[in-house]
Amino acid sequence: MAGRVVILLVLLLFAGCGAFGGAERQTVTPVPVPEQSQDGRVEPALTEDAVDARRLAAAHRRATRTRSYVLGMRLSLEWGTQIVSLVVDDRYHYQFRTEIVDQNYTRRVYTNGNRRYVYDKRAQGAWTAARRPTPVSGVLDPDPARLIEAYLATNVSAERPRDNCDTCPVILTATDPPAAFEPADNYSVQAIVRPDGLVQSLTVSYWDRSRNSLVSYEIRYSAVGETTVSRPTWVRKRWGNATDSDLELSDSQ
Repeated sequence: MAGRVVILLVLLLFAGCGAFGGAERQTVTPVPVPEQSQDGRVEPALTEDAVDARRLAAAHRRATRTRSYVLGMRLSLEWGTQIVSLVVDDRYHYQFRTEIVDQNYTRRVYTNGNRRYVYDKRAQGAWTAARRPTPVSGVLDPDPARLIEAYLATNVSAERPRDNCDTCPVILTATDPPAAFEPADNYSVQAIVRPDGLVQSLTVSYWDRSRNSLVSYEIRYSAVGETTVSRPTWVRKRWGNATDSDLELSDSQ
């Protein structure tokens, strides 16, 4: 059961490129490959009477690994709000933007498989064009799958579609915080899960008594399998008509 998963929350201040100042990061037991039954079927993350948060997180990773999508996140803590926008064509072809509201921090990343372009306003407005493409998992912080695993590791109720609709989403809700989040008041989480395991949206809010502040996360996926990524305006303005394979682009500003 997901309730037995041990989750340790660690607060970090601006740890790493693109990290949210003070955002909660989860150090969790590695998500295992879902177990298979004797007939070879993958055991589901959702059953009639339970939700396995680890398997659901693994299913979400699989559902987003080979698909294009648009992801929006808004993460609010006592010291600020982080807004993330991510448009993914594939693992090495995406646009990423993160902003910390009222803290003069913006970071943009664009990669097209051959080269990674970065604008980091926090680092004195540094611009870089490097031949070291980073997979989308390397810029997305926090990882939505880890948030799914962390926030749904509690007593979750599932509202399933009527008439055995195989294409309709399942709505998961919970009002009891996971043990790792205590002390927390007014805990509320809702997730909308597609039949393929992709968590289309996750909304979380609770009052953190230890810091006397409200915590809220909003995560939404859209245009799944229907998204393309083109060279963004900020890259064209900075590097003119240069292409992703041009040799004159260096690894420096």
